[in-house]
Amino acid sequence: MERIGFIGVGNMGGQVAKAIVAKGYPLAIFDLDASACEKFKGLADIKDNANDVLKSSDIVFLSLPSSKQVVPTIESFISIGISGKIVIDTSTSYPLTTKELSEKVISSGGHLVDLPLSGAPADAEKGNLLALFGGEEHLYEQLRPVVSCFANRYAYLGGSGSGHITKLMFNFIALSYVNIYAMAFSLSEAVGQDNAQLLELLKTTGMSCGVLNFYGQKMIGKTYDMAFALELAHKDLSYVRSMFEEFQVPAFPLDGTLDMLRIAIRDGRGKEDYSASIATMYEFFDRKQP
Repeated sequence: MERIGFIGVGNMGGQVAKAIVAKGYPLAIFDLDASACEKFKGLADIKDNANDVLKSSDIVFLSLPSSKQVVPTIESFISIGISGKIVIDTSTSYPLTTKELSEKVISSGGHLVDLPLSGAPADAEKGNLLALFGGEEHLYEQLRPVVSCFANRYAYLGGSGSGHITKLMFNFIALSYVNIYAMAFSLSEAVGQDNAQLLELLKTTGMSCGVLNFYGQKMIGKTYDMAFALELAHKDLSYVRSMFEEFQVPAFPLDGTLDMLRIAIRDGRGKEDYSASIATMYEFFDRKQP
């Protein structure tokens, strides 16, 4: 049985790591937040740094905020020797950076797979995530047993970066829906309509979808229960914007969404759930009240 390492055992990473260790895999972990490691006492070997995780593992998972953290982590791995190791990046990273890193890892004798995950942390515990594989095709089946610990859907999407591209398209579409809800529900409330009624009626139409069901009630109820941090949504959509720029193609609605998120982050909502974007819209309308 392969020795598994896991770097970044926060909200999603922690649940994925727990699902892996529950299947009997030996696990080594590291997180900059020591409190995140506390729940693994007696379950995993808690290391002092990421490089020590690599040294004791055959397969190392990364669950980090962005490419900004992924790049130096992998470069450090290369510097100490990555030959024969498989690194699996479950972060939502920038695809072009992933491709460049993969070339460096392969030339150093290792392998880099991008495997972003779709679903909620609770889905990881139940083994119900969707795993989006990008990388060397021969690794796809090799990794299936460990991926099956936390995912019941496992899609091969192509070479390096393909998984990250697909995840960004998922988020681009879903988060754009939420941005529309934020504008529509705040406008509806401003003109005196019953948003609860509006939401229930929308659910009976062709506009009903999982995104509406998940975010709609949080937005009109103004609860903003944490599932996906607004600042991470901004990061993902900024990556999508950069991809449009690679082709020098405009991204008309995306620019408006990013503007709204920048204001929300400026106003201190970055750590809140993405549904809190509607609070920014409510404030715009509040300023217009006599």
